[in-house]
Amino acid sequence: MDGSKISFRPSELTEPQTFKIMNDSLELVRASLEKSQVNKGAHETVISFYGKMDNEIKYEEWKAYDPTGKQYNVLAVGGSTIEKTLTDHWREGYISMGDRRAKQPYEFRIMKLDQIPEELSLVREVVDKRYKDPNWSVLLK
Repeated sequence: MDGSKISFRPSELTEPQTFKIMNDSLELVRASLEKSQVNKGAHETVISFYGKMDNEIKYEEWKAYDPTGKQYNVLAVGGSTIEKTLTDHWREGYISMGDRRAKQPYEFRIMKLDQIPEELSLVREVVDKRYKDPNWSVLLK
């Protein structure tokens, strides 16, 4: 479980905004309203970003909240690559989300949020924590 929260005003994403949570860095670059990839004929809010993730991304779970506290499901889509890893120590690198060279950011697609709110909060409910130190232990009772 995580609970890390990013709050921002989508209208202020004319300049990128960077947020750091648990050694992960997310650079939000754009908010837009687009046709839903899941619900035909519907629109959804899309937050485009680039990320440098120290933690795994495969099992993360995000939720979005509008100013009234209404909760929305979030689908994270895009391309990612593992950077600066060693052949025998793949955990030493980081995960790069989005492709800056091709100008294709990763996206948080906020389903059923059919208008861009004045303020938005993204909460990472679950993080797939990556432990780089193999010499740790847990005391069991």
